[in-house]
Amino acid sequence: MNSSVLLRGVSAGALTLLISCDARAQQALPTIDVGGARRAPTARGAGEPNSTPSAAAGQVAASEPGGASRFPSEPKTPEEGYVVRNASTGTKADIPIRQTPVSINVVPKQVMIDQNATNIQEALENVPSVHSNNNELEGYNFTIRGFRSLYIYRNNLAIPAGEGNPGGFDTANLERIEVLKGPASVLYGRAEPGGLINLITKEPLAHPLYRVEQQIGSFDYYRTQWDFSQPVAQVPGLAYRVSGAYQNNRSFRTFQGGERVLIAPVVSYRPSDWTEFTVDTQFLGQHAQSDTGVPIFGARPAPIPLSRSFQEPNDPRDRVESFNIGYKFRQNLNEDWKVTNRFNYAATPYFSKPNIVGFCVDVTYCVDADGRTLQRYAQYQFINGNAFSTNIDLEGKFNALGGKHIFLMGLDYLNGYYDYYFSSGAGTYPIDMLSPVYGTVPPFAYLDSLIGTGFKGHSSVLTRQKGFYVQDHVTWFDTLHVMLGARYDVGDVTVGSVNGGFDDVTGAPLYNSSKQLAIADRLASPTLVDTGWSPRAGVVYDVLPQLSVYGSYSQSFGLNNGISADGQPFAAQRGKQWEVGLKSEPLPGLSATLAFYQITKSGVLTRDFSSANPAAVMAGGLQRSRGIELDVIGRVYDRIAIIANYAYMDAKVISDSAKDPLDPYGSGFLYNHLVNAPRHAGKIFATYDFGENGLGLRVGVGVTASTHVWGDLQNTFLLPGWARLDGFASYATLVEGHKVTAQLNLKNINNAQYYTGVDNYYNASARFNALPAPPFTATGQIRVEF
Repeated sequence: MNSSVLLRGVSAGALTLLISCDARAQQALPTIDVGGARRAPTARGAGEPNSTPSAAAGQVAASEPGGASRFPSEPKTPEEGYVVRNASTGTKADIPIRQTPVSINVVPKQVMIDQNATNIQEALENVPSVHSNNNELEGYNFTIRGFRSLYIYRNNLAIPAGEGNPGGFDTANLERIEVLKGPASVLYGRAEPGGLINLITKEPLAHPLYRVEQQIGSFDYYRTQWDFSQPVAQVPGLAYRVSGAYQNNRSFRTFQGGERVLIAPVVSYRPSDWTEFTVDTQFLGQHAQSDTGVPIFGARPAPIPLSRSFQEPNDPRDRVESFNIGYKFRQNLNEDWKVTNRFNYAATPYFSKPNIVGFCVDVTYCVDADGRTLQRYAQYQFINGNAFSTNIDLEGKFNALGGKHIFLMGLDYLNGYYDYYFSSGAGTYPIDMLSPVYGTVPPFAYLDSLIGTGFKGHSSVLTRQKGFYVQDHVTWFDTLHVMLGARYDVGDVTVGSVNGGFDDVTGAPLYNSSKQLAIADRLASPTLVDTGWSPRAGVVYDVLPQLSVYGSYSQSFGLNNGISADGQPFAAQRGKQWEVGLKSEPLPGLSATLAFYQITKSGVLTRDFSSANPAAVMAGGLQRSRGIELDVIGRVYDRIAIIANYAYMDAKVISDSAKDPLDPYGSGFLYNHLVNAPRHAGKIFATYDFGENGLGLRVGVGVTASTHVWGDLQNTFLLPGWARLDGFASYATLVEGHKVTAQLNLKNINNAQYYTGVDNYYNASARFNALPAPPFTATGQIRVEF
């Protein structure tokens, strides 16, 4: 499928290019304007900012002579890099956040620089109600408003975790991270109702930039990062950018650490304000140890030092390689209408995970009855997959019925495929948690797990989604903004699987599981098809020039639930959200959002206790999350910038079979709390600039905190609450005309011992292991700009 998929996507782009070029040649046609005035054409694409270069990092520069003026410019000062007024994720159209009746959070590049956030787990701590379930290797497993989300979006297109990119993400090529809260199906199709995470990558700049930095930190941490951008003078409107990083580090955890490399070239051609064609690519390679976390003992993680790991020094490092290649093509048809086509192909040709992991003898304990012995076995996982997604949008502006309309209509398609192999060895290798002795796992144990003498199973999964959506944003009297939208989805999934078993007579293992058999089973299996409408409606009213009130209702089109025990397909999961709140800009450049929401997720599979079959399930589960969120970001004045958030969340199961306190694993989940959903959590991070025009001394300090969370849906163990203090200082000066910046970051200054979440996807046992956070770390860096 790989080559044909790419050719199909390129062909679609070429066809769109030919059509739109013809439209460009006919730009003298009358403007489509119902009762409105003509407007000058803009160089913006769908959802791009409309402001001066000083507005925010990555925003479009004001018009200047020459082709380079069609590219964005860097902020003039770090404080301006905190200013956020626009985001494409919420509407895919040219609509300011202030006029959008949904919650949209943005983490700009400058915030990631100041906090030295090199992965998206750290960056997303700046967003309320978003919590990580990732270790150092994986970086896609989050909870948003209490609901787990495995899809990461890249430039408004989905990268399914299992299919396209199950590894981590690096921030070296990110311009910003946008998070849309609540159901996003109206524009994106299948999605969890909590929201989605959208990574916006860097584009070529209007002016040359050559930036190199070197970092050295605790636990043998070394990182080299680069960012080069250059307009091509010989071809007006052509520019390129190459960003990336190489990182090598050990860890505070025994036998952990590894290396990571990112290379991300981008080329953009913008021959006029009417046309843009941008191709971006990315390679991310990781060779590191996947941390299986701290085992659970009783109602909490085991009482051991967080640095102690129960993997082995001879445990082979895991290897992940992923590729992304995509494009964006925009063509203005006239002053008011434009077509935007996006395409992204993501592939993980190699994802190999050999590990020693602990497991539970007693389902309620991951430690033996003596309170110190942990059973271990060798396991192996391998994924090979790819996904491609594309969409085409038509956006137009016109006046009608006394209002100013911004209309959007689009089609999209997603195709994801992966083969997955899981196997384990037959041997067990116990270890004393309180006094561990390493080196007891022989090298052949890893080969044994690869062969699968204990267990082996293959699966082959194909998912597809087609959607059509429309949206209209209308402004009346310059103060009343109404948004209506709807989408129709057709999604299908086909699954094949085959597991190795044991001979009924001899008990010998049968090696009758293979990738080919799993594919054959998929081809012979029925395709499960789900269809559904996903509406969204909202209103924003500007009470004052600095204050707006808003309200919205939206629905989500959720995951496929599979087939019941009697062979009947379940309906897909659905979500509904009501949200009201306030949006304000109390100071120029400072924005704040206060949101009150309630989300209900229905159709969750749960055990059917009316059936004698212990594997029987029914779609009777109902989960609800409701809460309050406060988000503040921007420039307080020329010297002070701030990003802060607070979230109160009550996320629990409200319909299910009753829970038996004496048998939590054999009963229902009624009134249980959702996983990794703290009641209270928040962060505040502020900077002060002693210098002028981006030069001189800057300092910053921040506090991140969370109350305790439940580690499993059975609510059998807790991860304790925590608070962490961070700080940084940087000094920038000119050396022979080049800007040189020295920066020192201190994280977890108070050396808090806490856990960021649980590994509830890979390495998951009956009771998920807890993922410990790093202790106090220091990182120094030198950054040079030419």
